[in-house]
Amino acid sequence: MPGTFEPDDDAFEGTPLTPTRLAAFVGVADIFIFSLVGYLALENPAFGPIAGLFVGLGVYHFLPVFMQPAGLEAEHEHRDASPVREYHRLAAGFGFSAAGILVFGWGMTEGDIVVGIPGALVVAALIYLVAGFALPNAGLEN
Repeated sequence: MPGTFEPDDDAFEGTPLTPTRLAAFVGVADIFIFSLVGYLALENPAFGPIAGLFVGLGVYHFLPVFMQPAGLEAEHEHRDASPVREYHRLAAGFGFSAAGILVFGWGMTEGDIVVGIPGALVVAALIYLVAGFALPNAGLEN
């Protein structure tokens, strides 16, 4: 049928660009973007880069999973009783991203960075545990 769109499963085939490299680039770009926004909006050079680092780590973890052709269908064959015994890449990405947003929000309330970072890491750990049980653990294709 002409005119229909079929996704190209080999979009990264034959190029040096891979989902992991693209996610690393976007993660590093998040650090610079949050640094700039943090400095301009918060007038504090500390909150922006730390929030960008957390968000960048989150993007680095979950973006390649969503960009692989099989998506979440490429989950691991074996299911253990505890899904967080292995490193859960998707849950970690969501936890780190939420921690970055919380750190940035804490900076907007003019809170202390010494309280904001540990609080955000605790929330990230809770998100990791909840998402680890709620989402399938997708493996990356190499």
